[in-house]
Amino acid sequence: MKKLLLIHVLALLSFTLMAQDCSNLFISEYIEGSGNNKAIELYNPTNSPVNLSSYVLVRYRNGLFTPDKVSLSGTIQPYGTFVAVLDKRDPGGTGQEIMVDPALQAKADTFLCPVYDVNKMMYFNGNDAVTLEKVTGEIIDIFARIGPPMLEDDEGWGNITDTTITYNSGGVPTQYTIQDYIVGPLFWLSWTSNHTLIRKPGVKRGVTENPTVFKVDDQWDSIPQNTFDSLRYHRCECNLIGVDENPFMAAVSIYPNPVTGSKLNIEADRPFTEIRIYDLAGRIVQSEAVISRENEFSCLLDESLKGIYFIRVLLEDGLSYTSKLIIR
Repeated sequence: MKKLLLIHVLALLSFTLMAQDCSNLFISEYIEGSGNNKAIELYNPTNSPVNLSSYVLVRYRNGLFTPDKVSLSGTIQPYGTFVAVLDKRDPGGTGQEIMVDPALQAKADTFLCPVYDVNKMMYFNGNDAVTLEKVTGEIIDIFARIGPPMLEDDEGWGNITDTTITYNSGGVPTQYTIQDYIVGPLFWLSWTSNHTLIRKPGVKRGVTENPTVFKVDDQWDSIPQNTFDSLRYHRCECNLIGVDENPFMAAVSIYPNPVTGSKLNIEADRPFTEIRIYDLAGRIVQSEAVISRENEFSCLLDESLKGIYFIRVLLEDGLSYTSKLIIR
C-alpha cells in the first residue's frame, strides 16, 4: 500500500505538462462557503461531450499527500459545466449535518460524500488542495498546492507574500510573516476559505504540475462567500462562438463596461432591488438601493474606484446576477 501511494505521489509531482489549450476538462469554480456550502464546478472547453466515468475528484488535506477521492458519473456537454455539491440535504440537520443552502442545492448536477467517515473528499476547507484526475491517476487539474509548506493550522492561501502583518491576538499585538502566499492564522486574508472563486476567462487548461507556490489571483477571481449565481455557466475564451450556456445571462445588461466615466447603467428583464460592487477580496465598496424596483437604473460610481471589481445585481424574485466590472 505504501509503495502504491509513493508511486502516486511521484507521478503527481513529476507529471509532464502535456495538455493542449481547450483540450481537456478543468475546475472552473470553487465554493468554500459557510457551514456545508461546498461545491466544485467542472468546465468542458471542447466541442465534444465528455463522459465523467473516467474521472475522479480528489482532496489532499492540510498540506498532506494523502488522497480522499470520489468517483464521478454523467456527461458534460460541449462548453458546458458540471456542478458537484456536498450531499447535506436534511432540513433538520444540525452541527456537521447542517443542510446545504437551497440556492446551492438548486445548482447541483450531483451530490457527493454524504457521510464524512465514508468519503471525505467534499469536506475541503481553506488549507486543502483539490484535484481533478483520471481514474488512472493522471492529473488533469490542481487547485492550490499539494503538500508542504501548508500546515494543518494554516487558514489557506491569499494573494500576498513576503509581508509581515501585525494583528491583535487576545489583546496582544502579534506579528506573522506571510510566505509562499500562505496566510497562516490571518484568516481574513485567505481567498481559499469563505469565498467563491471563479477561474479567469483566459484560463484554457488545467494545472497538471504541483505548483511551487499557489498565488490565487493568477488564475482565479474572488467573489463573496455564499455567492452561487455564477454556477452552471462559465465564461472562457475557449468558446470562440461566444454563446453563453446560461440563458439567464441575457436577462441583465450592465454598460458601459469598461466604465470610462462615472455613470453606470443597469437594465434587466425584471425588477431589481439593489446593486453591490465588490473588490477582488470580496469586500463591498459601493452599494445602491433601488427603492422604486425598476427594470432600469443608473448610478454614479465612487471616484476612488479604479481597476477590476465585481458587480452583483439583486433581483426582486430572489435571484441575483454577478459580473466582472472594469473601471478606468
